[in-house]
Parts: sequence; structure tokens; C-alpha cells
Amino acid sequence: MDLNHENLTVKREKVYFFCILIIALIAWMLIVISIVGLVIGLLIAFFIWLANGLMVARLKTEAVKIDEKQLPDLYSTYMEVCQKLQLVKIPDLYIVQSSGLLNAFATRHAGRDFVVLYSDIVEAYDQKGDEIRFLLGHEIGHVKSRHLFKHALLFPGMILPLVGPGYSRACEASCDRFGAFACNGMDGAIKALMILFGGKSLGNHMDPVTFSSQYQENRGFFVSWHEIIWPYPSSSERVAQLVALRENNPVGRYSRHPLAYLFGFFTFGIQQLAAVYIVFLIAMFSAIAIPNVLRAKIVANDAYAKNFLIHMHTAADAFAQEHNGAYPQDAQALFNYAAEKDSSKKLINECGNTKLGYVFSCEVNEKEYTLTATPITKGTTGTDIMHVSSHDVQEEAEAQESVPAQAAVPAEAPAPEGAVAIEGAPINGIQKAAEVQENGQEQVEVPAEIPVTEVVPVEQEAPAAEERPVVSINAQING
Repeated sequence: MDLNHENLTVKREKVYFFCILIIALIAWMLIVISIVGLVIGLLIAFFIWLANGLMVARLKTEAVKIDEKQLPDLYSTYMEVCQKLQLVKIPDLYIVQSSGLLNAFATRHAGRDFVVLYSDIVEAYDQKGDEIRFLLGHEIGHVKSRHLFKHALLFPGMILPLVGPGYSRACEASCDRFGAFACNGMDGAIKALMILFGGKSLGNHMDPVTFSSQYQENRGFFVSWHEIIWPYPSSSERVAQLVALRENNPVGRYSRHPLAYLFGFFTFGIQQLAAVYIVFLIAMFSAIAIPNVLRAKIVANDAYAKNFLIHMHTAADAFAQEHNGAYPQDAQALFNYAAEKDSSKKLINECGNTKLGYVFSCEVNEKEYTLTATPITKGTTGTDIMHVSSHDVQEEAEAQESVPAQAAVPAEAPAPEGAVAIEGAPINGIQKAAEVQENGQEQVEVPAEIPVTEVVPVEQEAPAAEERPVVSINAQING
């Protein structure tokens, strides 16, 4: 089968894409409608963007950028592959030290694409050979097909079992065709995969046809289950597909064990587990943060609505006092008076408007007025309906007029003549005054309930300077 630009993308990738697109669009609509879902979605996107930004920052500072001066042979091959695949905007190419891992990947951040090769895979391939062309072509295929953008768009559907991993496997199969098309022959592409799967040294001595037969021979339950939940085609399947393309005899889709689909439906692959874990963490954070944010929003909306009503209400009453009880002729006149009365504050006429979760209504004429602020969604955009009217002012005035005057508090009865008056709590019974021995005066009885705390003899020593002096009143007895 001859490859060209028209058949590089496998058909099942397109089928999976449109199926997941329908699921994703429905999910995104529900997320946008739900405030909580929208916040969670934005948080997920924000954290992924941060993580990807840190990775790209590491590439720019830790990895080696390939250009005309840095590994010029590899850079020349890379430019040739980009040109053959008709890629206009060339991504930056980097090499990272990989500690023996054989791999490569493409990523994107802030509108820029990047292709990253692991150092060991570059050492295993000739920098101008078909093997490196296949590897570069595979990663350019992801960029050319905009797989990174599509995965983000389809995220709600990608976390679903069966269809999510199925679309990822189809994307990888398409990119293998991009890589094969970038080579000068199919043998180089097959050899590149054998080195990738078998190792730098042993991969050169392995038979790809024998290896591809493993895909055809092993179709049991566990193999089928593994294929269903894994986001990459199996290594033997990938080699089998390229061998079939070389021999112009495409490999058919081998059947899987039926029970594997049932287990696969309830099993998350590695990508789905990572996505679910991220969603779980952000959902936990949102469960704590979002209610507080919404509560603060409601408080702010309530305060704004209340403040507007208070200003208009105060202005209406002030106008009535200045115009013999008459109110402004309409809401605009009332607002103009309020703005003129309190020019230090920049008031906005919200009458008839909807702002910060409230719908404002102002009914004003010369005899009465009613100001109302109604929340769009009670409990979500505002606490409750707020209103104030001229009737409220009249009822309040009438209520104040109807309150009887407070009874006068009787003055404390003066102490009888001859008693010793000292501030304090009343004491029950008859209290006897002090006996004044120096003047030979008799004792005088003091009626009960006169506030007296103690009986002080007149001949008692004078109190200390810091103490309160006692005042004694003596009565003359006619004899």
C-alpha cells in the first residue's frame, strides 16, 4: 500500500474523533451551565497549563536545542522531514538525557509546539538514516494532526473507558504512518520500531515478521483486556501493521475476547486514572473553596443592592422634607436628587437594570415610592428580596407616635430630719440613727426603704483622705 498525504490518518481515528466529540460537546455544555462544573474545568485547565509550562521551562534550560550549529546533521534531517510532511510552522527540537530510555514526544505550550528526543534513541539511530526519519515523522504527525489540541477539546470524553483509549491508539497508528511516509523506504520504519522495542543493540538482529506474528497468535482474554484499556497499540501490532503495509497486504482487525469489553468498560487505563486522579484532587479543593467563594459573592451582591436602596430611600425622605411631603415625580428625578445630595459618591442609576445578581425596580411618583431589589436566583445570586417604600416610613412614624410617654420615675424620698443619709441599697426594717453623745441628742427612727447601707456614729473618726466623707444631718429636739 502506497502512502500519501490523503491516507496517512487511519479511518478509525476519524470515527473515534466524531463519536467522542459529541460526548465532549454535551459534557462541555453541562459544565458551562453549572457554575461549579465551570470552575472545576477552569481549575483543571489552569493546573495542566502550569504543569506543562514548567516542563517547557525545563526543556529550555536543561535540554539541548538542536539547530544549524548544534548537531547540524540531525537538524538537516529534521527540516527535510518537516518539509516532506508539509509542516509550515517548524517546532523547536530538543534532546534530553534519558538514562537509557528510548522514546520521544511532542508537546505544546502557549501556542508553540516542541519535539523532544531522548538522547539514547538518537544514539541508536543514524542521524541521517531512515530510522531517525521515522521517529521524527511520528512526532511531527502528532503536531500536523493537532492531536494535542484535540485531546484537550475531547477531554471529557477521553476519560471514558473504551472510547478514550481507543482514540489514543488510533492516533498512534496514524502517526506510525506519518513516520513511515517520512522514510525513504518501509524497511527503515520497521527497523526503527524493532530498535525501539528490542533495544539499541539487539533490535538490529531481530526478525520483525516473527515478532509481528505474536499479535496474530495471542488473542486471549487478558491480551484483549490489555489492548482495550491501553492508550497505545501493542508493540507487536504496530510492527505487524508496518510489515503489512510493506507487503501491500494490510492486516485485518483481529477479534478480541468478548468478555474483555465488559471488563474494559469498568476499567480505567493509565491516562484515565491520571485524569480521574487530577479531577478528584481538584474536586476536593473545589468542595472547600467554591462554597466560600459563592458565599462571598452573595454577600457582596447583597451589600451592593442594600447600599443602592439605602441611598435612594434616604434621598426620597430628604426630598419630602424639603417639599412638604411630596416625592420626586419619577425614578430618574429621585436619582438625580440623590446624586446631587451626595456628590462625593459616584452613584449609578440601577433602576430597571440587572447588576451583580439583582434586578432593580423603582416605582416613584409625587405621592409614594417603592424601591425593590430582587435576586435573579434566590440563594445563589442574592439572599432574598429587598424593598423599601414610603409606606414603611409612614408606618414607622405612626408606630412612634402611638408609643405612650414613659412614666416619670419618682424622685427618691428625702431622708427624714435627724437621719444619717448614706448612698446604698435599701435595707428593710427600722434603722436607728447614730447617737450623738457630744450634743446629748436622742436617737431618731428612719422609715424603711430609705437607701442606707450602714449606720455611722457621729463620733466616728474622720475617714481617710481617699475615702468618701459621710454627711450627717442632726435634728434638734424641743424639750
